[in-house]
Amino acid sequence: MINYGENMKVLLCAFNAKYIHKALSLRWLYVAKDPSIETEIMEFTLKDDLNQCAFRALEKKPDVIAISTYIWSSEAIKKWIVLLKQIKPELRIFVGGPEVSYEFEEWLDLPIEAVLRGEGEKTLWQAIRKEQRIDGYASKEWVSDVPYAKVELSWLETLESPYFLDFDLKDSSHRYFYFETSRGCPYRCSYCLSSLDDEVRFFSKEYIEAQLTRLKEVPVKQVKFLDRTFNANPSFSLWIARLIESLNLKTSFQFEIVADRLNQEMLDFLVHEADRSHYRFEAGVQSFNNKTLKAVGRIQNNEKLKEILSFLSKEGYIIHADLIAGLPFENYTSFRSSYDQLFLTGVDEIQVGILKLLKGTSIRTDSKQLGLVSEKKPPYDVLSTPWISIDEMKRIHDAYHATEKFYNSARFRHSLGAFLSLGWIDSPFEFMVECGKRLNELKAPYQLSDLYLLVKDVMKNHDEELVESILLTDYMMQFKQRPPKIFTLQNLKERKEWIHWLSETKGFDEDWLSHYTSCCAGYYKQKRAVQMVIYNAEHQHPKRIWITSDKEVIEEE
Repeated sequence: MINYGENMKVLLCAFNAKYIHKALSLRWLYVAKDPSIETEIMEFTLKDDLNQCAFRALEKKPDVIAISTYIWSSEAIKKWIVLLKQIKPELRIFVGGPEVSYEFEEWLDLPIEAVLRGEGEKTLWQAIRKEQRIDGYASKEWVSDVPYAKVELSWLETLESPYFLDFDLKDSSHRYFYFETSRGCPYRCSYCLSSLDDEVRFFSKEYIEAQLTRLKEVPVKQVKFLDRTFNANPSFSLWIARLIESLNLKTSFQFEIVADRLNQEMLDFLVHEADRSHYRFEAGVQSFNNKTLKAVGRIQNNEKLKEILSFLSKEGYIIHADLIAGLPFENYTSFRSSYDQLFLTGVDEIQVGILKLLKGTSIRTDSKQLGLVSEKKPPYDVLSTPWISIDEMKRIHDAYHATEKFYNSARFRHSLGAFLSLGWIDSPFEFMVECGKRLNELKAPYQLSDLYLLVKDVMKNHDEELVESILLTDYMMQFKQRPPKIFTLQNLKERKEWIHWLSETKGFDEDWLSHYTSCCAGYYKQKRAVQMVIYNAEHQHPKRIWITSDKEVIEEE
């Protein structure tokens, strides 16, 4: 075999959405490298200037650049490839990743050597060495009969760990720690790329335990498991959860789950044994419309799903739940119903997603037959369907933006709950649509106070003083010093009297309280009350004391 490694330099590159993200795929390629080839990882973000990225990469004097390509980065990468070849025509370029593994032909019009479809830990290095008959290989001259390359996970376990490379350790506490215990997905949802690999392969327990145990020595705030369905194998997922508990780490672990298939043993473990701070769950809901679910090949017990989401939320677990607008047979009314049902489960975050016709998925293949109209370029968002018009999709976009600002941010969590309990909100979805419309009218940059004023205006047909009291309950706790005044009830006329009473009752220094305390109306357990919010010189989270109108302390927070 010819040794192409001598004096060769290879750069493994990716464009991440943000700096805190990092591409595990590059790290697997790195540890699988030919030892004779000098190899380096370079990561950029989508905000980086492409010219500067090109200059920085070419300063390394690479002979080969291999680029990992995703839906969010593909358009930037296409431009970058052309730029790289203009500057250095002799450069060899390979592309791989989900965005090029299917419908790859247009990429061959770019000045690249080949597209590598599927798992590239072996095929990249085979391509660099110019070997023949490479699985997943596609060039203008030859396309492999094997459309998607795979590697044995047992072989990957023999390599250096991609999770604890020396160059990653210095900023491990500032970036996500991506981890995989399996590859593939057992489900066949027609809109999902993972459905194309229905062979679920698991790393060994010994390997997983050895890797996660090393977290005792490396500061990591959040571990994100890349497994498409964490609880696909119930006994395996429970074993991992017990392992996490045994490590006793101050780390959050994020999993994707099929919530209605969490078995009783796992639920019992989460309730009676687990530390809630260790877990963050992502639950795909997508829709509660049974006809829609059937059309996309998704098997889901809606009632059990809602029950488990509500149960885990009440138990204190952080849950991020997804909906997808634009699926077959889901009209505007149906989507609104799905949103409202999900909202009432009390999950921490609701992701309002728009259906993307991803390359390789069966729903993309059937899109013309289904009448789905989508963007031609990434992210391939659906623009309209026979069931949802363009105008209705615009309203859904408004609901998405408002959900991020007014629900997922948790800055209005108490207020929204109060409005619902008072019967002032008939549909959480329509409330978000209205907030989203007004959000579009705000001129950037806007302040946090503007959002509270916006909601007050949306609720203008209700008791103004009660609306203010409710909103102030959230507003006053969003700051680490006394916030700007926005409502009439934010500073009660009797403030001095309340501060004097509080100093005598609780022993605080009255002069100190006068500098750091806000005394205003609030809403506590479905009743008006007075909130004394005590800030501090250190700008730490404020303390709050709830008091009845006849000066009786209800609770301290």
